[in-house]
Amino acid sequence: MPGYGFVRNELEIKTLTLHVLAYAKLSVTFDELMRCAFVDDAIDYFKFAEYLDGMVSSGHVEIDSDTGVDRYSITKKGLRDIEHIRSSVPGYVLRKAEKATDEVRREVIRKSFVNVKVEEDGEDRFRAVCSLTDDTGEIFSFSMAAPSRAEAKKFTAGFYSHAEKIYNEFLRVMIENCD
Repeated sequence: MPGYGFVRNELEIKTLTLHVLAYAKLSVTFDELMRCAFVDDAIDYFKFAEYLDGMVSSGHVEIDSDTGVDRYSITKKGLRDIEHIRSSVPGYVLRKAEKATDEVRREVIRKSFVNVKVEEDGEDRFRAVCSLTDDTGEIFSFSMAAPSRAEAKKFTAGFYSHAEKIYNEFLRVMIENCD
């Protein structure tokens, strides 16, 4: 059963996708791109994935895989062409996509300030290395011994998910115990 909505055909789905990437002004994962573009009930997942692959092949979208996760961004060709086809999607759908993109952009930027890695010293000893940065540089960092790689990954995942909370709690404890 087809969904209710206005973005149904190939041109409309491609236009919405390019609009999201142009508006985002940063690279996003496939899931993040879906969250931004799936603001209209008529969009089909399989067509979306197929059309995105087509835009990569045509040079409108590029993939960066340097981090181990595919991240999509618009190319100069995509930026040029979106200006000519943007009107094929209703303005209110574009605005809904922009609102969703704003939310994803905040998350992506936040994630860029949290850095984690697991280090091994060669003797089956592991360390969780975690840091929090801002626009000026590093503001908080630590490394912690872990009994196994799995435990170190748990430590880094916990910090990655709760970096601000951990930092604030650390500050609270440090300040309260200074008197």
